[in-house]
Amino acid sequence: MKKAVKTVLAVVLIPAIAVADDFWVGLFAKDTGYTDQSYTTSKSLSRLKTKIDNEWAKGYDLIDISYGHDVWMALYAKGTGYKQQAYMHRRDIRKFAEAVNAYAQKGFKLINVEYGAGEWVGIFAKGGKWTEPLFDYTRYRDDFEKNVIKRWREGYMLVDVEAAEGYWTGIFVKGTGFKSEAYVIVDEWEEVSPQIKAKWRDGYRLVNIEYTAGEWFLLFAEYPKPREELFANDEDIEDFRETIRKYWKQGYYLVDLADGRD
Repeated sequence: MKKAVKTVLAVVLIPAIAVADDFWVGLFAKDTGYTDQSYTTSKSLSRLKTKIDNEWAKGYDLIDISYGHDVWMALYAKGTGYKQQAYMHRRDIRKFAEAVNAYAQKGFKLINVEYGAGEWVGIFAKGGKWTEPLFDYTRYRDDFEKNVIKRWREGYMLVDVEAAEGYWTGIFVKGTGFKSEAYVIVDEWEEVSPQIKAKWRDGYRLVNIEYTAGEWFLLFAEYPKPREELFANDEDIEDFRETIRKYWKQGYYLVDLADGRD
């Protein structure tokens, strides 16, 4: 997608990043519209279901799920605009896609996809500003990239990416308010920070960080109003919890989770 990029001055905080073999990554932002936030962790999907139900009962909405270090981590927020939610998991990508279509028939939009422990997991919602969601999956990265360009030309924006079991998947929607999008794929974690800083200077902000088939997929968008954001990583889940608490105190919300390797 070719577009003249308007340079916007914004205050951003860039934390020191300690490199580890396998680590959690968090994208934090202000001006998200969220009013409160929580997260839960669990060793199994069955136990995670109970925790999700508990957070729903407290009025939180499920916004992201990630798997790493044999742990499932679920992220929640208030102020999302969602009216009703659901989630499901399937071991086969084709059955997962069929379930996505079945939920769509009931008015649920797919807002997040994650793969872990042999399961494809989808988060669904009614309400919210996104419209006309599409779930696409392809066998090869080249085909996925061609599909991204195709969807952009059709007026869609990419909001989530996941690659596993030889498949590349993406959620495309309308109604994001983004002026334009861009993405960068790098092999090494040490390349991530320079790429993000360069895009920040160009007026873009991060939408999604994913560790995809041994590579880092960095998805950016030009927001109507640039938001203040930062990213951080920790190898240990307890350290990551402390990082989350630290940035919550500074007024940031955790908006995207990932787990990957250097």
